[in-house]
Amino acid sequence: MSVSKLIILLTLASGRLMAQVPEEDIRGPKPLVEIPQPEKFPVALWAGIGGGVLLLVLAVFLWRRLARREQERSPLVVAFASLAELEKARNQLGAEAFANHAAGTVRQYIADRFGIAAPRRTTEEFFRELTGDGLQPVIAQSDHLKSLLKSCDLAKFASSDLDAIQRDELLQAARGFVTATSAPNPTAAKS
Repeated sequence: MSVSKLIILLTLASGRLMAQVPEEDIRGPKPLVEIPQPEKFPVALWAGIGGGVLLLVLAVFLWRRLARREQERSPLVVAFASLAELEKARNQLGAEAFANHAAGTVRQYIADRFGIAAPRRTTEEFFRELTGDGLQPVIAQSDHLKSLLKSCDLAKFASSDLDAIQRDELLQAARGFVTATSAPNPTAAKS
């Protein structure tokens, strides 16, 4: 027998053997395959952090804007607001506190409006400094201002009591001085 015949016989025999072995058509159940899930993004945490940062930025922005507005307020507006506040609290304050507030308001107005460090000086030191250029409104009202500050000094340092009429007069004198000196200086405008 030749080799080719032998190969043919073996091929036929193996085909018969394979036909005799039943093939399994149905396989058994396989275990579930779990697909790994990525971790969930912590949306609530990051939204809270982002919201907090946003609120902080907004608060800083509003605070700076409010501070800028406070700086932009004119000395006249600040003085009148302070005197209105003093008028509301005039019956609750003692004579010394009332006089301190009134004198402090006028001195701060002078410092802001004319650039004189009035709050840090005594009344006498302050009046010695009233010789500079641009101070004509203050110099013109210096007698009025002297009487106002002397009244305040008496209440502060001599423990003089202020009745309701004297408190009203002190408030009116402070308002009168602020109003009289609030107009722009005509000589300063020409320069």
